[in-house]
Amino acid sequence: MRKLVTALAVLLLVTACGIQPTVVVPAGPAPTALGPSARANQLTLYFLVDGQLAPVVRSWGSPVSPELAVNELFQGPTPAEQESGYYSLLFPGKGQVTINTTSVPPTVTIPFSIKPLYLGVDQVVCTTVAAMSAAGLPVDLRGVSVVTPDSRIGPALCTF
Repeated sequence: MRKLVTALAVLLLVTACGIQPTVVVPAGPAPTALGPSARANQLTLYFLVDGQLAPVVRSWGSPVSPELAVNELFQGPTPAEQESGYYSLLFPGKGQVTINTTSVPPTVTIPFSIKPLYLGVDQVVCTTVAAMSAAGLPVDLRGVSVVTPDSRIGPALCTF
């Protein structure tokens, strides 16, 4: 009987350790398990909704390259996406964005100045990583560097 009382006391102490319950924290959409061939014609761009990064997936008529994706990102959300609350901190500039996917880490070169807003840089980094993955290119675990005429950022990770 004494062992039973001791075991119950220990069990009571272990189960009542003072940890308070917490609410569920939303973490965004679940990742998908599409292979590169299924994603090759999907353009995933990262815009903002209510101040948070959010992916927008567009069907595309041909395979998507990282350069195409990031240049499309700078065009901003479509009118339909804007009606759904999507917006961008990035604005179109003069010249084409280029991406060196063979450098370590990959480097996005933007030929015009962008304000170093963290979410704007995250838009570029996450869109680049999504496009590289869709194109079947290896994604460096250290992230992506972003170079503009007035700054060098990174390597930065997609923190979505």
